[in-house]
Amino acid sequence: MKILDRYIVQTFLASLAIVLAAMMGLSLILDMFINVNKFLDLRAAAREAGVWPILSGIAEYYFYKMFDYFQLEAAPSLLVAAAAALVRLNRARELVGIKAAGVSLYRVLWPMIAAALALDAFYVVNQELIIPAISAELARSPDDMEVRKEFSVDFIRDENNNIIYAPLYNPRTHEMLSQARLKDDGTPLFLARVRIFLRDSRFQPRGTIEAESARWDPQARGWRLAKGVRLPPLKEEQFLLRAPEGPEGDPVDFYATNIGPDDIQRHRAGDFYRYMAYGELRALAEDPVRTNRHQIQVSMHQHITGPIMNVLLLLLGLPFVAGREDRNYFASIGVAVGLGVGVYAVTFASNAFGNAGHVSPLLAAWLPVFIVLPASILSMEALRT
Repeated sequence: MKILDRYIVQTFLASLAIVLAAMMGLSLILDMFINVNKFLDLRAAAREAGVWPILSGIAEYYFYKMFDYFQLEAAPSLLVAAAAALVRLNRARELVGIKAAGVSLYRVLWPMIAAALALDAFYVVNQELIIPAISAELARSPDDMEVRKEFSVDFIRDENNNIIYAPLYNPRTHEMLSQARLKDDGTPLFLARVRIFLRDSRFQPRGTIEAESARWDPQARGWRLAKGVRLPPLKEEQFLLRAPEGPEGDPVDFYATNIGPDDIQRHRAGDFYRYMAYGELRALAEDPVRTNRHQIQVSMHQHITGPIMNVLLLLLGLPFVAGREDRNYFASIGVAVGLGVGVYAVTFASNAFGNAGHVSPLLAAWLPVFIVLPASILSMEALRT
């Protein structure tokens, strides 16, 4: 790497560090402002556990959130950082000297583009490895720091193509529990039990496993069932309203699955699929029972188009902020921000049509690429070097 390349990369990376820190800091402050009421609700827990455990829980919550913020802000950060770096070079008249020496402006921009590609590689690693590994933490609610509330397990599909349901799940003990359903007068109506709906590779029912409770066994990688039985396929109206009166079915005391406590916590979020890797999304999108298949398929295809859009946005905006030395500094950064907003608007509209089923998920994910790619090529070709 030549001296010029090192200098340009250092200038760009310094600007990128500042821009990323500023944008992620603003996101953190905005998130805290939105969720301030939820944090205030932790006062009762703070009186019991102490202030420091609550503060450490909030710090841990936002530490994991930073990886999610990075995915959302990587593309505009690259363009704004490039604009800021070029502003610094213009202010010192260094670009004038470089061009006067016969160095093309393309030669100045390529080190920035190479550094952006390296950051884009981390974007892919973060998307496919880091975020799926911490998805349980990302799915947590801000008001669920120390006090882990019970919640239901709403029909989660596992690697065996089976569906897991539980009326209650205790995240502190890692236990799925039954729950009594009551009439209006308070008398018992029926007992909702832990249920595992068994299906074959074609999603056809093979039977049902029921139990009073199930506790996660991390060594065996499965659930230890209390009074578990296996039954033949049940009719739809029997899924929840059936109340067993005595011993029935074949006894089952263990169910091996890849769905553990972290996966249950992740699926608690309505948009849990945002935290899944491409392979997980592809397997989930093949399930015909899911009602949000369009959203999952759009998200799956965006795992490919997202890194491409990061680079295209940079190529689209660089000529606007580097083409003229007399451009106002703030105007250059404003153009970069405006282009980012415009590309995000196109992406958002395309996603909305894809999620609603008006266009195919594949087209919804790739349409912004088809729009921005020609514009990026024309923009780079029109650059005055």
